[in-house]
Amino acid sequence: MNWSTGYLSSYFKGICAKRLSATESDPNTSHGHEFQGVRAFTELFGKPTGGEKIIIPTRFIYLGDDYQQAANGELTFYDSRWNKPHRAAEYRLYYTDNIVTKTMNADDCLIIAKDSNEHAVVIVAQTESDVLSDVLWLFGLTQDIKSGKFEYKPTTELDIRPIPSTVTWLLDILDIQISAKTDYLTEMQELFGSSFPDTFTFSAFARSKSNYKNAHDASADDVLYDWYNTEDYLFRIFEEALLAQRIEQGFTPDSFVKYALSVLNRRKSRAGQSLENHLSQLFDNYNIQYSRTPITEAKSKPDFLFPSIKHYKNPDFPSELLHMLGVKTTCKDRWRQVLVEADRIPNKHLLTLQGAISVNQTTEMQLHNLQLVVPKALHNSYTPQQINWLMSVEDFITILLDCQTQIKHLLPFK
Repeated sequence: MNWSTGYLSSYFKGICAKRLSATESDPNTSHGHEFQGVRAFTELFGKPTGGEKIIIPTRFIYLGDDYQQAANGELTFYDSRWNKPHRAAEYRLYYTDNIVTKTMNADDCLIIAKDSNEHAVVIVAQTESDVLSDVLWLFGLTQDIKSGKFEYKPTTELDIRPIPSTVTWLLDILDIQISAKTDYLTEMQELFGSSFPDTFTFSAFARSKSNYKNAHDASADDVLYDWYNTEDYLFRIFEEALLAQRIEQGFTPDSFVKYALSVLNRRKSRAGQSLENHLSQLFDNYNIQYSRTPITEAKSKPDFLFPSIKHYKNPDFPSELLHMLGVKTTCKDRWRQVLVEADRIPNKHLLTLQGAISVNQTTEMQLHNLQLVVPKALHNSYTPQQINWLMSVEDFITILLDCQTQIKHLLPFK
């Protein structure tokens, strides 16, 4: 599938990013209403000359785990020393006061982006929040982004990857619409009518439209990531068409609430099942033995158990050759659920599509003997220290294949 419509550079010409300082965010420290270290903005907005003030219509957005704020306003970019020819230029970026600027705090992540209409978006993401991970991933930034001065990224650096499904919710907030491919929509309507098929059928359809038809067509990381994002893309195209049909029929207040809840629940359940479906296909292509959602102790159901639940329940089978894999599109705090699954396996694995998880979270995972498995396309959103610890999908498959080779030499357990 051609993912060209999913590239962030299609919507923004460049960004500047930094951590906020107290003088920029705390009205008790400064009343200047200015973002500091703005030389990078001469790259983004050009240099004001002759006393010119560049007025930029701006959408302000604050993103936190528990709440979000948005407001319209302006940025004003100017040289405060334009009439002092013997002194070096001093550029300032003034922002209008609003609910977002009143909410932001020191050490929050600030991203200022210019769109194709020469307008700006100011995004403030709460420090140490889960939502910050999505924001950093979307803009190709890492957790170690510094305060002091802005880090500038031109369009060419934004054009690094298709937008992942895990941050499409953020695109809605930014009013970014990824255009649908009508040829895919027509084909889906012919195949599935006016309702979604079961998840296995839709996942198989998505794989048929992806860049890779078999797990061996590329690295396991690239294949899994492309399969999942292809399905998410097709899902949204088809869902949008179904929603439009339903809206035409009209709603009562009660029926609207029920339908909205059903849509949200469908999105959540299908996201997880989709990832598991593609992992199953990946393991099948590699001829890896596994049990999917078997029942272990206390009716726990790990997503994948290797080599099988039969081996797991055999007390004579070596525990060091057993592995389990939890699967969560996003971790949040739910990663702890994996810890109580499969008691015979002390060192557990969890696969996620979430980028830029905080250092505090990954440190805690390590303390609980939980190894994070993340597609390589997402690794650069983590800090260098985290990257050294992360396991790729290909790394995990190598471990499973090695264990299967060892099992072949254990005659009673072939």
